[in-house]
Amino acid sequence: MRENRPQPDPRSRFEDEGIPDLQEGTPEQQWAEDPQEMPLPGDRPLGLDEYGTTPNEMREGESLRRRLSREVPDVDVRFGTEPGTAGGPDVLGESGDQPYERYGAGTAESGQAGRLVDPDGGMGVDTEKDMIAEDVGPDFGGYTAEEQAMRIEDETP
Repeated sequence: MRENRPQPDPRSRFEDEGIPDLQEGTPEQQWAEDPQEMPLPGDRPLGLDEYGTTPNEMREGESLRRRLSREVPDVDVRFGTEPGTAGGPDVLGESGDQPYERYGAGTAESGQAGRLVDPDGGMGVDTEKDMIAEDVGPDFGGYTAEEQAMRIEDETP
């Protein structure tokens, strides 16, 4: 007895056909457009009110001062939410201090616990029966998913 199996649709995703993990593996999938997977529109219109949309502005060109006034500084998400923590001369801890001390008093968002470290930095024998740690801010690569999920709750009644 022969089993009746329909031919696979060449435009369907490989995951729908039962072959996992090939979404980014082949260029043939780039032409199969699924309306549910289309990119979302941006937060604001791009270029409607920008300089250079009229023929006169295109011919004259935009001044450097105007270009620089429109520029928005990049946000460096590698080192948490505080601006200015990226880079600097002591990125790898050349000063001899413990590397997490340069991040100050912890995370910028109140109630969020970042990286919790023992007061002795995790070195030596733990002689206290209670677990004590302090929030030292993000690690060198920023917050991990687990660190972003941690929250500090006030235990006072």
